[in-house]
Amino acid sequence: MQVEAERPSVSVVMCTFNGERFVAEQLESILNQTVLPDEIIISDDGSSDSTLAVIDNVRQASELAVRWDIQTRASPLGPAKNFESALKRATGDVIALADQDDVWVPHKLEVLLGRVVDTNGALLVHSDALLTDELGRPGSTLMKALWLTRGERRSLVSGNALRALLRRNLVTGATVILAKELRDAAAPIPDNWLHDEWLGLVAALHGGLVFEQSKLVHYRQHAGNVIGAQQLQPSVARWRLAESRVEFYGRKARRNDALAALIHADPNWLGPEDRNFLQEKVDFDVSRAALPRRHLARVWPILRWVFLGRYRDFARGWIDVFRDFSLTP
Repeated sequence: MQVEAERPSVSVVMCTFNGERFVAEQLESILNQTVLPDEIIISDDGSSDSTLAVIDNVRQASELAVRWDIQTRASPLGPAKNFESALKRATGDVIALADQDDVWVPHKLEVLLGRVVDTNGALLVHSDALLTDELGRPGSTLMKALWLTRGERRSLVSGNALRALLRRNLVTGATVILAKELRDAAAPIPDNWLHDEWLGLVAALHGGLVFEQSKLVHYRQHAGNVIGAQQLQPSVARWRLAESRVEFYGRKARRNDALAALIHADPNWLGPEDRNFLQEKVDFDVSRAALPRRHLARVWPILRWVFLGRYRDFARGWIDVFRDFSLTP
């Protein structure tokens, strides 16, 4: 008689901050999963409302065999560093990230855990999500809100995610489950990067990023979102395009410091082709920052980069072509 392999242990990591309105519904959806997590790690970033009391009420009302680890702090760290601190406390073989204001569909953990187990070398699995409003009424999907292109979808589905992620982040933490080996390889999360995009990039560099196309989270959008799909709306796009050259290229340079440090460290899991690809990305952004101040003088180098495929490989295509031509001092 064949003995069924023991499933990996699962930690859920949730970061909270003044989330009293929705956190109970999210926790209930986690406790109602078809595959129950072994532990729930909550890292509160110094809430001043009743978030912790609401969490404790849910904990006390539950009779399930789930270990709870709830901690708070007086001085907030911000979303990325808060998640990083919480990830360190997780003891599970795999770690599912949770936002405080979403709702998980009942089979979310089952599906994502299955992809981790069934996909050789999987380090991070992320999914699509259904966007909802404050009342939970459904709207569009996460990937539609991200304006995911057919080429980007092909890259994600085929396992060649690095090509897509060096253009922009497509990994949303609320949809993610990751192996603890990735947590260790990706630490520490660099300044100027969000935890989900850095984890996604490192997973892709390992060849271990998997995209599940199912919508497994009701991703709630409301006025209190720190990070959400509302940041992708046309008004925000117009604001980003209105940045000055100093602001835009300075922000990219600070982010590329992390890529340059990774290239310099040259870990044994970073293959030569990927290392060269990262270096090309950094070099391209340096060249963009050095474009002439006069708009007409930018035309030839920009057209040359279009011909060479640099905007296709390392930027947002024609959006960044327009940006590089139009940015003012």
